[in-house]
Amino acid sequence: MAHPGPPAVEIRLSETERARLVGMSAEPSRVAARARIVPACAVPGIGTARVARDLGLAASTVRKWRAAFARGGLQALADEARTGRPEAELTVSAAERVVLQRWARRAKSAQVLAMRAKIVPACADGEDNKQIAERLRVHPDTVSKWRHRFLRLRPAG
Repeated sequence: MAHPGPPAVEIRLSETERARLVGMSAEPSRVAARARIVPACAVPGIGTARVARDLGLAASTVRKWRAAFARGGLQALADEARTGRPEAELTVSAAERVVLQRWARRAKSAQVLAMRAKIVPACADGEDNKQIAERLRVHPDTVSKWRHRFLRLRPAG
């Protein structure tokens, strides 16, 4: 016989929590699956494996969200903001900024050079790659590429 493992965290729900979970489970999102797990785990004596089997989920998923709810309540079921990799810190000297602004405004600059000259100061001003990309209508990978190239080669890049 297999070892039964640690006992499941006991869940007790108030009527208000139960009503909120029912509402959350109706929304089409990743939080909805979590909201279905908690009431199923609130049945006295039910194990994680049984809930997982009943809901068609992995036992590790049920265990994770059962414990999260026990620790932090409804707030623990919400998605946290995804931050991604940290962006390389970019600074631009006053002289470099003047050159970049000239390139961005000059009528005879190639469009790709003008775009790069707009990307770099925005990065130096602390804007997020996604925000810059959206504002300038380029792909976020383009912003990342020119951020890193400027860090490595400065204006010559």
